[in-house]
Amino acid sequence: MFFKRSKYMTVDIKDEEIVWTDDALKRVENAPDFVKPGIRKLMVKRAKERGKKIIDSEFLTEIRNESMMLASKRMKKIGFEELKMDAFDKAKEKLRSARKKDVIDNIKNFLSKRTSKNEVIIEKFSQYLEDDSQGLGWTKEARERMEKVPPFVREMAKKTIEEQAKKKGYRMITAEFLKEAFNELIPSAAKNAIGIKS
Repeated sequence: MFFKRSKYMTVDIKDEEIVWTDDALKRVENAPDFVKPGIRKLMVKRAKERGKKIIDSEFLTEIRNESMMLASKRMKKIGFEELKMDAFDKAKEKLRSARKKDVIDNIKNFLSKRTSKNEVIIEKFSQYLEDDSQGLGWTKEARERMEKVPPFVREMAKKTIEEQAKKKGYRMITAEFLKEAFNELIPSAAKNAIGIKS
């Protein structure tokens, strides 16, 4: 079997060493059948990249949000500024893979049967579509928190934070990751001197 090598560092953890919490398993079981295998595979891959041996509901949400952010960036690349069903058809035109085209058809079919909109998901997609950053995406909360960093160090801090995120296998900067990065990278005295609160 061939594996696509990740450009992110992968920790040497065997699949069977990764444990799923009951809540995370329930969430995957509630997902549409056509996405369950992909979710399981992606979660194990991301857990290995980040050195995690436990997949819990919080980590599942984090990776779902990253995936939504990446999908939003792809939508923007093909010319969509808002979440529309037309984006699926436009994406299919650009794909060669029959399997990926089938996935798009499954998603469209699933969404067409829904009786109500998931407002939380729509709001998240809208936030991600507003993100004009190149490379890694930034959540609204992370962008707002970064605005509190003094302007004279902001760009340097942003670059350092993105490098740290890439090393750790993150594809999106969240407020939680920002806090973690500030705590790891900036000594307490320096944080106090430039006005960064942990």
